[in-house]
Amino acid sequence: MRNRLLLEWLLVAGLAVLTVCLLASYRLTERPDNLAYDALVRMRPTLKSDVVIVAIDDASLASVGRWPWPRDIHTRLIDRLAGARPAAIGYDVLFVEPSGQDAALAQAMARAGNVVLPLTFSVPGLNGAPFDLQAPVPPIGPAARLVGHADFAADDDGIVRRASLLAGDKGQAYPAIAEQLHRLVTGRASSAFAASTNQALPDNRFAFSAPILIPFSGAAGFHRAIPAGAVLRGEVPPELLRGKLVLVGSTASGSGDRYPVPSGAMPGVELLANLVDALIDGRAIHPVGPAGTLVAALMPLLILLGALLILPPRVNVLLGLALMGLVFATSAGLLIWGDIWLPPTAALAGLLIVYPLWAWRRLEAANAYMVEELTLLRGEADALPMGAPARPTGWLPEAIARQTALLHMAIGRVRDLRRFFADSLQALPDATLVTDPADMVLVANRAADALFGPGVGQPLGQLLARLSPDLAGQAIDVTPCEMTARDGRIFVLVVVPLTDARGNRAGSIARLTDITEIRLATRQREDALQLLTHDMRSPQASILALLDNAEEDEPGLRARIAGYARRTLKLADDFVHYARAQSGRHNEELLDFLAVLIEAADDQWALAQARNIRVETPDDDAEYLVFGDQSLLSRMLCNLIGNAIKYSGPDTIIRCSLQRESGRILCCTIADQGHGIAPEDIDAIFQPFRRSRGAEGSGAGLGLAFVKTVIQRHGGTIHVDSGLGEGTTFTLRLPMALEI
Repeated sequence: MRNRLLLEWLLVAGLAVLTVCLLASYRLTERPDNLAYDALVRMRPTLKSDVVIVAIDDASLASVGRWPWPRDIHTRLIDRLAGARPAAIGYDVLFVEPSGQDAALAQAMARAGNVVLPLTFSVPGLNGAPFDLQAPVPPIGPAARLVGHADFAADDDGIVRRASLLAGDKGQAYPAIAEQLHRLVTGRASSAFAASTNQALPDNRFAFSAPILIPFSGAAGFHRAIPAGAVLRGEVPPELLRGKLVLVGSTASGSGDRYPVPSGAMPGVELLANLVDALIDGRAIHPVGPAGTLVAALMPLLILLGALLILPPRVNVLLGLALMGLVFATSAGLLIWGDIWLPPTAALAGLLIVYPLWAWRRLEAANAYMVEELTLLRGEADALPMGAPARPTGWLPEAIARQTALLHMAIGRVRDLRRFFADSLQALPDATLVTDPADMVLVANRAADALFGPGVGQPLGQLLARLSPDLAGQAIDVTPCEMTARDGRIFVLVVVPLTDARGNRAGSIARLTDITEIRLATRQREDALQLLTHDMRSPQASILALLDNAEEDEPGLRARIAGYARRTLKLADDFVHYARAQSGRHNEELLDFLAVLIEAADDQWALAQARNIRVETPDDDAEYLVFGDQSLLSRMLCNLIGNAIKYSGPDTIIRCSLQRESGRILCCTIADQGHGIAPEDIDAIFQPFRRSRGAEGSGAGLGLAFVKTVIQRHGGTIHVDSGLGEGTTFTLRLPMALEI
């Protein structure tokens, strides 16, 4: 996919660069560039102007006579203008044909001393000449201070926007009349002339120098105009013309001396006035050449092409829009404030072309890659049964229908696998967590949430340290290890690394298995083995020793043997009852717990009488109904009452009571006035094969373990209140049955 995208990018880059080069080099975007120029040039600040136009307008023609005027009228007009002492007179009238009044006109121009006349060219010239010069006839031409060409070239759309300040060939070149007026007023060549004529004209071939753009100050009529007829009649105060640059030319509607300009039609004399203003103010607009335009058009394109490789599509769209705005803003800024025209259309066209072209090719490459991968995925074996992809309903082209079907199958497959994975993970009985390569928890099943609380998004090591202080600050190892929780539970931690399809590490799975019951069973097995190997074998060994060493008539032999036998029987009986209580199999029947308590107290009557201890039971007619196994409950109560008798002194009382608590809970208390239990031994008395310090007799420590097991099997709880010398109170709580 990466190689395919790189090839597509190279193709798009080559096409885009080639397109921009063609547009910029062959001026294929000249028309839209001209439209942009026409809109932007109006935003330039207005040039200051010392130009006054003496217009040969319709009113002047009506008062003086129709065009062309006789040479004596031009003589009088020049004399009138010279009398006002203007800075220069640009007389935009061609005198290319001789007349009998030429001498007088030449003398008037000589007296004025600051008249500039136009000339023009015939291209091609006669007899193979590159051009023929049409200059003012003698003696008019020599009498003028300067002469200059007055030709304006229109663009391809017929609009005049530019002017060349030099025309001719290498051996015979003539500055423009506007340039000659600038030299006459300022005494030097304009900066625009030097910049636009730095390359020599060709030899023996007519050509114009590099053009400059005319910064039009406004539409026709912007410059101050005085009718030539008014000047001839002496109606114009000399102060209006003194020190000004006076241009004389035709503005009459039928003269034909009009040019299309961006703002409309404009007489040639006004066009000349705009060019003269630009030269004198130094604000002529220089167009960037083909090489500069090409470089400027390629720069934003190359930036966007580079971004297409490394940035996401949304950023590329914003970058493309920003580059287009920058191109237009740069072109506008250079034109308005820098007197430079940089055509923007080639650069804009490149940016507009490259993004949809790249989007198309990228989409094509991604689409081909997707179809290929989906086809491979469809052929791979899977743990879940997968059917053939369903064709979408409705009319779709075959290619799109196939792609849609493959995509639908892949999405369904991913969803099924995700559901399968989630259900499998949640169904695991052990706490299981899935982490990323940084060991941050991504998924946790219900068992893990119950063990740690919400752990998604937290480091695995932090969760394990919260569970067991032994793991605080340790690195997570893949070797299985055993850990003990703060509450005493024992877990085996197994961490298995995960890899992706390419073999790279993608994370890990951590599983914690609770082996507390296994460890407890192991301990109980060891205790049972101890019971069998020591506690139960010891009485039997004593019996055998007595039989081997005693005489038949030895007094007390039978009693001693009977004592050892009863001790063995008691140990075996306690072990059997405890094992039965732990097995979880017991009979469920409706019982009156008061009757069971009284029966248990009666069973212990003989033992109590032997020690002169009174056992008190409730004396009421109420029923305390529970569901349970009568033999187990009776045995449990006998153990508690028997222990109370065993550990109480003579002439004491054991009180057994029953009462109902809220929530239909039966509370049974058995309180003695015996020696009591040390606080540090209370937690250990319910553990099997454990006896409190100071316990009498030679039991195996299974009595209270049996009691706790039975009460828990019946959904109840047991609690002990005791202290040394304060007696002991056992409190049992059982759920009561609903009364029938």
